[in-house]
Amino acid sequence: MSEALQFPVSYACPVHKTALVNWRCVQCEHVYPIVHGIPVLLHHSNSVFSEADYLPQDSYGGYDGASGYDGNLDRSSGLRRLYHHAMMRLMDAEPPRRDFGVSDAVAAILAEQPEARILVIGAGERMLPGNVVYTDVAFGKHVSCIADAHDLPFEAHSFDACVACAVLEHVLDPYRCVEEIRRVLKPAGYVYAETPFMQPVHMREYDFTRFTHLGHRRLFRHFAELRSGTTAGTGTSAGQIMRYALAALSDRPGTRRWLKLAGLLGTYPLRWLDYLVHGNQCNYDAASGFYFFGRLHGEPLSDRELLRGFRGSRC
Repeated sequence: MSEALQFPVSYACPVHKTALVNWRCVQCEHVYPIVHGIPVLLHHSNSVFSEADYLPQDSYGGYDGASGYDGNLDRSSGLRRLYHHAMMRLMDAEPPRRDFGVSDAVAAILAEQPEARILVIGAGERMLPGNVVYTDVAFGKHVSCIADAHDLPFEAHSFDACVACAVLEHVLDPYRCVEEIRRVLKPAGYVYAETPFMQPVHMREYDFTRFTHLGHRRLFRHFAELRSGTTAGTGTSAGQIMRYALAALSDRPGTRRWLKLAGLLGTYPLRWLDYLVHGNQCNYDAASGFYFFGRLHGEPLSDRELLRGFRGSRC
């Protein structure tokens, strides 16, 4: 279980959204499995993942990933492991210029509600302060339960805030996932999300969707915007595209590995263009990604009002 978990969690059947009794749904009688203390709570007929995917063992944290969705797993050794480590450190480096991020959002939430219950969808390696429940579709050291964001295994109004960073591009129906976020949030609950725009495919077959700034805003139309902007700018986008263009010269795995490394090292300085373009509206036209920080609101944003929030080039 997550080390940050400081309050009891009432898990629910992801199908019927009602509380579980000894991990059994009283409506469908399905018993959800526990794998080394981690409940696997999936809508068994509505997810691309199945319970059987989580039963093998002997991998990251003692568990296998689900159906190849194992981006956190690294079974390599020697020079290959060093290569993977160097690539991940370079690719995951923070953008050189941004004015707001998940730490700022969580700090703002906790400043108003110190005991806020926070749900993190897509746990990754990030640890946040406060009373946090981490969910993911792959095992990890902070994961409290295996859950698919299309059908969250919690009762309505269970959380004060939800964080979803680099998640919504990996789900088949992001609108359904945001509806689930709305369902589990308390009235006036917070959401913070980061989602890519001009980024190449990552996570192989588990990559589906990209959003412009306005598209991202419409996804969260039931939330009043507190803040939004770019997670990384056009300089980062340019480096990513050029890196993938170089890697496309070969389909041979060994060759592609070195092409990717050469591309990453060669284009890395382009990231620093973000310093120059950060304050420009044109930066929104080809930014690498966007963030949204908002609060659940009674009336959804109309599409006509949405268009008035356009940021980008007018020429």
